[in-house]
Amino acid sequence: MPELLIAGGLTVDRFPDGRRAPGGSVLHAGLAAAAEGAGITTVTLAGDEPEAREGLGQLAGLGRLIHQPATATTAYRHDEHDGRRVLVYQSAAGTIDPGALHGLPPPDVALLAPIADELPAPVVTGLRALLEPRLTVLLIQGWLRRLEIGEPVHPLALDEVEPELWTAFGTADAIVVSTEDLAEAPADPFLQARQLRERLGPGPMLIVTLGDRGYLLDDPGSDRVAAAVPRRVVDGVPMVGAGDTFGAGLAVALARGLSPTAAADAATECVIRVLEARRDR
Repeated sequence: MPELLIAGGLTVDRFPDGRRAPGGSVLHAGLAAAAEGAGITTVTLAGDEPEAREGLGQLAGLGRLIHQPATATTAYRHDEHDGRRVLVYQSAAGTIDPGALHGLPPPDVALLAPIADELPAPVVTGLRALLEPRLTVLLIQGWLRRLEIGEPVHPLALDEVEPELWTAFGTADAIVVSTEDLAEAPADPFLQARQLRERLGPGPMLIVTLGDRGYLLDDPGSDRVAAAVPRRVVDGVPMVGAGDTFGAGLAVALARGLSPTAAADAATECVIRVLEARRDR
């Protein structure tokens, strides 16, 4: 059974109909990885809101939970504009403390997936040095956001991302990002992949997810960028957390020794299963 350590922030998600629910990368990825048979350790920070307590309870049910208390949980309001989801940043939780991980056994995979500012570059470096995971998978959307309390979230231009982060990204084993999280060339994901590769260097496997259109895979062991389009598409269900689910499925598959192509296909199937379960509720 692969052992995953998942680090990132929990969120309180607020929706246009007045609903509030726990969310965030650690929750979506953790649920998906547990469904794939992985052992889970979650490192997160959250406040004491009812939704945060609910989310922490779910995470505790998945395995070991390391909870760093915060004055408030990171919160996003989910709006829509011209058929696209727009996130409004409403509150911040702070930064994860790597010291809370002392004594943990090395995981098969460290899956690092911030949703705001909880994993700056020094924390990423510290976590990896402390944990010594066999593999590191980074879901980088949280690092590519311009965040101001009360304002809609906008993607950063790649040149605005801190050099220290590019250094950390370049030493990972796999990078996952959605085409929607990139400011440059939104109509040309192949160009996006090339621009990312120029900054990442030759090391990590890179996957740019394209929603229901599949993904692009830039495997350093191959001489070309490959596009994959799923034969099955699940319509009419919320896509919240799909990227985190993909990342979790990829991490589990890589930990089991699958090739990059097979792991990306397994991650796609993981997302489809989660979306089909939502449709059948």
